[in-house]
Amino acid sequence: LAALLMGEQSVIERSDWAVFRATGVAHLMSISGLHITLFAWLAALLISAVWRRSRRLVYAYPAPYAAAWGGLFLAAAYAAFTGWGVPAQRTVLMLAVATLLRVSGRRWPWHFSLLCVAAAVLALDPWALLQAGFWLSFIAVGVLLLQNPAQEQAAVPDKPQPRWHQHLGQGVQKLLREQWTISLALAPLSLLLFGQFSLVGMAANLLAIPLVTFLITPLVLLGLLFHPLWQVAAWALQYLLAFLDWCAAWPYAVLHTAALPWGLGAAAV
Repeated sequence: LAALLMGEQSVIERSDWAVFRATGVAHLMSISGLHITLFAWLAALLISAVWRRSRRLVYAYPAPYAAAWGGLFLAAAYAAFTGWGVPAQRTVLMLAVATLLRVSGRRWPWHFSLLCVAAAVLALDPWALLQAGFWLSFIAVGVLLLQNPAQEQAAVPDKPQPRWHQHLGQGVQKLLREQWTISLALAPLSLLLFGQFSLVGMAANLLAIPLVTFLITPLVLLGLLFHPLWQVAAWALQYLLAFLDWCAAWPYAVLHTAALPWGLGAAAV
């Protein structure tokens, strides 16, 4: 919980890190871009709700823009509070580019926006180009944006709205498709950079990502205001750790290979 709240990774034991790497969820067990983005989103929702209650504020500046700026600044403050690590820096830069585009009314293609974020990251930290996290995060985001189904829905405006169980089925199908695509896309890169790939990572992330993102991390953040919520978060985390231990104990949970030649690895990516 301390690692999720303040980025204090030293409190996590080495044996736990081994389980996290074997199950492919190490990216969740610290201050990551996902957590800072969630914090910015929650902050923007709160600012928007407060802003819309004041007629003077609404007339002075649009509530969506005020929420976007407020979410960005609070996310930057939270990133500084947690130590201003490289993943946090990248996330704040991504949020800044997205906020500037929204406020200025520009609609850039997703690949151009992603390229601008990468350029901003490398302008501030050129050595990030040599870090595995840089390639893993940007390729993962690119894969998610590449398969965005929004255009498919926009192409059929007269299609009747699905019912709640159809919405649920579509959401589960989308989650499975995205997780499978991400796992497949990052497999050659993981083998190239680390010489191993988690074969149980898809199953582990299907539970770990929504549980950590939408339950445990919000409880940890709200625990600053009402500390008994930390006990609830710890209870949920214990069940998640038990599930991850079970996944890591599977036969052939991790695929180990010798170091790939760079040319073959780049072609596979």
